[in-house]
Order: sequence, then C-alpha cells, then structure tokens
Amino acid sequence: MLKCKLLKLHCYISDESADEVFLKFNEKKIWPADTKYVEMNTAEETLNIEMAEVEADTSMEIELWDYDSWSPNDKLGVFKMVVDGRGGPFTSDLIREQGSGAKYSLEWEVH
Repeated sequence: MLKCKLLKLHCYISDESADEVFLKFNEKKIWPADTKYVEMNTAEETLNIEMAEVEADTSMEIELWDYDSWSPNDKLGVFKMVVDGRGGPFTSDLIREQGSGAKYSLEWEVH
C-alpha cells in the first residue's frame, strides 16, 4: 500500500482578486480543517495532508473550490494524480472548469 501526502498549494493566477479556496476529495472537504476557506492570490500554502492508503496505480482527483457566502460555491477545477510508486515531490496543474481563469498547482509525494 502507498500513501499520498499533499504538500503545497500554489496560486499563480487567482480567479478573482483573491480566491477563498478549499480542497475536496471524494465529495468531502479535506482542507483547511479549522476554517471555511483560505484566501489566496499569487501565493503558496503549506498543506501537509496525509491521504488514506491506496493501491499502486491508483488515480486520485483533488477538487479546488472557491467559497461563496451568498451563492453556491464554485468549483475552480481538479488536480489529477496517478499514484504509481514511491517518490516525489510531484506537481499537478489545475485542470480548470469552463469559465475559470485560475491557475493553481498542487505539490505532492508518495511514501
């Protein structure tokens, strides 16, 4: 069994003046744990999130969402990762949803 660890979230271009972002995996919010969102605009955030153990050659998708107070939250896109062996750090670029101008990357490793 392999374990994936999410290391850092990098914001290169925010969708708005500042995005209020959070991450989801399998329809559950995984970050941030203690607040609704983290405000980001061209910065990086350290994550250090240990994911559940997975079999080798497993595909994982981490969703990036923008929190909205008065309307439904906006899905900015998805990070796709193939966990096929120990190593890293690796980087996955955000595959944007239609209409999103955001550019993010996710740094991760497998151990």
